[in-house]
Amino acid sequence: MPKQSIKKNVSEKSKLPFSISDFKNNLGFNKVEIADKQMEFIIMPSAFEKAINLPGFPMGYCSVIRGWSNTGKSTLKYCLIAACQRQGILPIIYETENNFNFEHAIECGMQAVPEYQEEEYVDEETGEVIKEKKVVNYSGDFIYFDSSILAQVYGSWDYSTGKQTSKVRTQAVIEDIAKSMNEMLDKQENGELPMPICFIWDSVGSIPSFKSVTSTMNNMYDAGAIQQHFSNLLGNRIPNSRKVNYPYTNTFVCVNKIWNDSMNATNNLPSIKLKGGECIFYNSRLILHMGGKKTASIKKLSVTSKGETMDYGVITKISVEKNHLPSPYNLTTNVSTLACVHNGLWDPDDMDSYKKQYIKTLIERLKLKANNEIDFSENDNFEYSECEVESE
Repeated sequence: MPKQSIKKNVSEKSKLPFSISDFKNNLGFNKVEIADKQMEFIIMPSAFEKAINLPGFPMGYCSVIRGWSNTGKSTLKYCLIAACQRQGILPIIYETENNFNFEHAIECGMQAVPEYQEEEYVDEETGEVIKEKKVVNYSGDFIYFDSSILAQVYGSWDYSTGKQTSKVRTQAVIEDIAKSMNEMLDKQENGELPMPICFIWDSVGSIPSFKSVTSTMNNMYDAGAIQQHFSNLLGNRIPNSRKVNYPYTNTFVCVNKIWNDSMNATNNLPSIKLKGGECIFYNSRLILHMGGKKTASIKKLSVTSKGETMDYGVITKISVEKNHLPSPYNLTTNVSTLACVHNGLWDPDDMDSYKKQYIKTLIERLKLKANNEIDFSENDNFEYSECEVESE
């Protein structure tokens, strides 16, 4: 005889034998706020939003900008720094490739004031004493570390023992950046740095770990160092700032070096991997790829007049390789294009407007390229071209 199903009155609410609310209060949950703040973005130029259907970089998360050389990654980074400053967010910059271009960043909107120092030298031909002002520093609402500054500030730390020593390293290591980030977040929490922070590292994969520097094993320890020293930052300290009880929302954006894993290629396409291991990949909510997958695959933008030619930017692909943002912000455009020029990001369909607005700037740059030997004017015949470049 078949079993008869037991009928239940689904309208009756099941009653627990105790109060969950009281139980959580006894555990201390009565003081815990688990809700996140409303989604916020570091607002980028409109061309960025048109390209990928996001207004900017998501706050409270880790995002990655990756791609081959000369694909517009630096221009994107400079626009991000400028956007942070516009929104009252402190950009803390780790420039471990040591090629930060302050002039380009300022043209993209970064607020940085050059500080000058007057120098004198004697012209050997004329004997005339010539005075020149040279830029020796930049000041503004940002904190800037390059490799030499990191080594100067943190070079006495021995990360194998966790103690400071009298011996000072001259080479920056991965652990220096993690230590600096943790220190800045500590200062924010104790009231010394009362504002939101965006950490910007360009680029992951450009410096070794402490163990690699102090051993003969080269970079075999680097991925492990990122896993060990950044896991708490990426999985805890940065995302916890999204909670409603945290006064400031902090963000981490990496420019990441890449390599081509040809052994795991599929459909004749390379498998792109991030240098430094998988830790940052798995802990990132947004990953943007600039340019092509096999090579840079960009279009160089050039202007020619009176026999002089000058490159003034690139048109590059931008693709969303990973988007684990909350709905509805997970609905992004897969592949689009961006124009990266002298003053930031432009819509490739609007380049005629760019040329009309900045023709004087292009003329001045042509003059400098020609050492001011050629007299260019706005009435000259300028020819613009887009040249396909496939190499990295």
